[in-house]
Amino acid sequence: MGRERELATLVELLDAVDAGAGRVALIAGEPGVGKTRLVDVLAEDARGRGIRYVRGRGLDDEGSPPYWAFREILKSWHDGAEQLLVAPESSAERYAVFESVTEYLARAASDTGLVVLLDDLQWLDPGSLAYLTYLARSIGHERILVVATYRDTEIVGREELRKTLSALADEPAVSRLELAGLSESEVGQLLTDLIGDGQAAAEVCARTRGNPFFVTELARLLSKDANAVLPERVRDAVRGRLDRLGPACREIVAAAATVGSGAGTGALAAITEYGVPAVLAALDEASARGILSSTGGFEHDLVRETARLEIPTARRLELHRRMADYLMQRVDANDRVAEIAFHLLGSLPAGDPAETARWAERAANRAMKQLAWEEAAMLFGRAADVSADAGLGEGDRARLLTGKARAQARGSDTDGARRSALAAAELARAVDDVPALADAALALEGITDHWIQAWKPLHEEAFERLPDGDSAQRARLLALWAIQASYSSPGEAEARSAAALEMVERVGDRRALREVLRARQIARSGPDGVHERVTLGDRMTAIAVADDDDFAAFWGHIWRFDAFVQLGRIDHAETELVAAGSRAEILRSPLARWHATRSAAALALARGRFDEARDLAERALALARLASHIGAIRPSEGFLAMVDVPTGRGREHADDYCRGAAAAFPPLRAFGAVMVLGVGRRAEAEQLYRTLLPFDSLPIFILLTVLADTAALAAEFDDRGMAADLYRRLAPHGDLFACNGAGITAVRGSVQLPLGRCAATLGRLDDAARHLRKAIERNEQTGLRPAEFEARFELARVLARRRRPGDQDEAAAIATATAAGAAEIGMIPLAERCRELAESLADGAPGPLTRREREIAELVSRGLTNKQIAAALHIAERTAENHVQHILAKLGFASRARIAAWTATNRRN
Repeated sequence: MGRERELATLVELLDAVDAGAGRVALIAGEPGVGKTRLVDVLAEDARGRGIRYVRGRGLDDEGSPPYWAFREILKSWHDGAEQLLVAPESSAERYAVFESVTEYLARAASDTGLVVLLDDLQWLDPGSLAYLTYLARSIGHERILVVATYRDTEIVGREELRKTLSALADEPAVSRLELAGLSESEVGQLLTDLIGDGQAAAEVCARTRGNPFFVTELARLLSKDANAVLPERVRDAVRGRLDRLGPACREIVAAAATVGSGAGTGALAAITEYGVPAVLAALDEASARGILSSTGGFEHDLVRETARLEIPTARRLELHRRMADYLMQRVDANDRVAEIAFHLLGSLPAGDPAETARWAERAANRAMKQLAWEEAAMLFGRAADVSADAGLGEGDRARLLTGKARAQARGSDTDGARRSALAAAELARAVDDVPALADAALALEGITDHWIQAWKPLHEEAFERLPDGDSAQRARLLALWAIQASYSSPGEAEARSAAALEMVERVGDRRALREVLRARQIARSGPDGVHERVTLGDRMTAIAVADDDDFAAFWGHIWRFDAFVQLGRIDHAETELVAAGSRAEILRSPLARWHATRSAAALALARGRFDEARDLAERALALARLASHIGAIRPSEGFLAMVDVPTGRGREHADDYCRGAAAAFPPLRAFGAVMVLGVGRRAEAEQLYRTLLPFDSLPIFILLTVLADTAALAAEFDDRGMAADLYRRLAPHGDLFACNGAGITAVRGSVQLPLGRCAATLGRLDDAARHLRKAIERNEQTGLRPAEFEARFELARVLARRRRPGDQDEAAAIATATAAGAAEIGMIPLAERCRELAESLADGAPGPLTRREREIAELVSRGLTNKQIAAALHIAERTAENHVQHILAKLGFASRARIAAWTATNRRN
C-alpha cells in the first residue's frame, strides 16, 4: 500500500535483468517503514517469473564473522559454496576472491536470472560492503539484480557505510529509493483493512508519520482499548533507537520529550543543567539518528512518548517544575501563562497546588479570550480539581466550575456544561454564596434549548435570593426567564424581556446587555416583532464593533438575517448570512457554524437548489450532533427529512421524522403532517392534523410557519372552520414571508400563498385569486421558485373552479407553464399535478377528477391493486397509491368499493 511508484521501479529493474542487464537497487528508510515488505513483493514477482532469489542480512553484532550476509547467500544456493569467501590477507587476494564469487553468481544466474536480497545494509561488515561495491560495478551484463535495504537513521558513526553509499551513487546500474511514511488517506485505508474503521486516520497519521509498522501496532491497540498503554512492540522498537544515543544525548532527548521539543536550547540547558554547547551537540546527534527532525521536533509522537515513559516519575515531575520556573523568569512570562500552567500541572503531586491553581485559572481565562473553548474548559476543570489540595474554599471552587461550564457551553459541550453548572450551584449553596449561585445559574446563557425548562427552578432560586433592586445578575436572570416563557407563554416572555432590558439599561452593564438583547430577540420573534428584531440586530452589531466582540457580531448578523427573510428582503438576508458565516469560522464553535449552515440550507431549499440544500442539511445535522444540542438536532433532522419532499424522494426520511421529532415535540406536528402529505401518506397526515396544538400555546418563533403549514392542511382536508381562523390570524401579516422568527429552517414564501389557500377553502375565489397573484409576484421577485410554482398551481386550480370567461384558458396555460418550470428544477410531484390539471382542462373533463385520475378510477373499479395499476400504466406503485388517495379525497369516499360504484354510475351516464 502506498508503494506503487517504488514497486514499479523495482519491476522495471527486474525486467532489465530478465533481458540480460545487471542492476542494483538501494532502498532506504526508517525501521518499520516497509522496506522488507517491498522486497518480499518483488521476490514474489521474481518467483512467478521463474527467477531464483537468495537472501542475506547484516547482523547487529560486533562478533559476527566477515562476509556474513554473502556467506548466507552462497550457502542458501549450494551447501559449501560459502567457502568461496575465504578471509583474504591482501588486496590482491581479496580481488581474486571477489572475482570468483561474482563469477559463481553469474553462472548461477545465466539460465534463470538471480535476485540477491540484502537486508540491513547498515550492519554489514566492511568486507561485505567492499564486495557489494565490487559486485555493483561488475554485473552490468549479468542477469543479476541486487536489492539492498538500509536504515537511513543508522548512518551516523558508520563511515564505511557512508563511503559505500557515496561510491555507489555514481554507478549507472544503481538506483536509489527512499521510502517515506504513508499518506493520511493511505493510513485510513490501512486502518479500515485492519480493524474495519479508518476514522482515526488523521490522529494515527500524526502520531506515526505514516510508518506502517507503527500504524499496524496502533490499529491493534485501537481495536482493543483506545486508552491502553503504548504497545510493547512499539516501545521495544523505539528503545532500540534511543539506546544508540550517547548518555548525555539520551538525557537531553528525554527532557525534550517531557517538556516539549519546542522548548528551545536555552530551556533544555536550564532544566538539564548541561551547557548550551552540549545541548546543541546532543540535538545534532539525535537529528542524525532520526530521533529528531531537522526542525527540532520528534520524528514520531511515538518516539517522544516512548522517551518520556522511560523517565522515572520523580525525574519527570522535577523537569516540569524546573520548566515552569524557567518560564516564570522570562520577560514574556505573561504571554506564556498556558505553558506555565501546563508544566505546573505536570509537576503535581510534587508541585505547589495553590500556585498551580492560580496559573491554571489565568491560563483558562486567556484561552476564553482566544476562543479556545476546549482548552479553557480543561484548565478550569484542572484548577477546580487542584483547588481542594490548595486549600481553596467551596466558593472559589464554584467559581472555577462555573468558568468550566461557560467554556463548555461556548464549545458546544452542552451536557458537560450542565453538569459543571449544577456542581457549581451545589458548592455555592453549601456556603450560602448567592452571587456564586447566580453565576452558576447563568453559566449556560446563550443556549436556547428545550431542556431549558428544567433549568427554571435554579433561575428562580437565584433570582429570589439576590438582593432586591437593580443589578446585572438580576437583569440576566430575568432575561433567561423570558426565554423560558417564549416556549409556552409569549405574553410573559415579552413582559419579562422588557423589564430586563429596562433594568440593564439603568445598570449600564454591557455584558449583561448582550444577554438581555438576546432574550428580547426571542420574545419578539413572532411576526409582529419583525421590525424590532432588525433594530435589535443593529444594536448587537454596534456592540460588536465597539467591543471587538465576534460573538456579538455573529448574533447581530443572524438576527438581521432572520428578520430580513421574514420581511421578504432576501438579498439583504444573504448579505447578513455571509457576514455571519465568516464570524462563525472565527469563533470555531460548532453551534455557531450550525446556525450559519442551517440558514444557508433554508435559503437553498427556498430557491429550489435541492442538491445544495441536501448537502448543507447533512452538514448542519453533523454540526448539531457535534454540539450535542437537542434544539439544533431536532430541526436539522426535520429539515433533512423535508428537503427531499418537493422532489418526490423524501418518503423514508419523512416517516422517520414523524415517528421521532414530531412526536417528541408536539408543536412540530403541523410540519410533520405537511411532510407526510407531501409523500402521499394522506391518512397519516390527517391523523396528525386532527391533533394539532392550539395556536396560542405554540412557541412564538415558529407561529408564522405553523400557520402557513396548517393552511395547506386545512385546504387539503376542506376544513372551513380552520381556514376562517387561519385567514383571520394571517391577514395582518400579508406583507411578510412565512418562516420562523428565530432559527429559520424553512421558508414557505409569501404569506399571500396561505391566505390564498384559506380563501379558496372558504369558497371566496375572487379573494383567493387576488392573494395568489400577489404571492406569485412576491415569490418571483425574490427568487423563491418553489413557492412561486406552488402559488401558480393553486391559482390555476382556483381559476378552473371559478369558470369565468377566460378562466379555463388561463388556468390551462398556467398549469402547462408551471409543469415545465417545476420539472426543470426537480419538483416532479408538483409538475405531475400541473400536467394532470392541464390535461383535464384541455379535454373538458367533467367532475372533480383529472383524466389520469379517471383512468385509474376505472382500473380500481375492475378490482386491480395498486401494484397492478402501476404495471398497467407504467408508473411507480407509490404514484398509483397517491392517485388513489387523491381520488378518495376528491370524491369524499372512504373505500375503493365506493370508487368502483361511482365509476359504474358515471360510465352509465
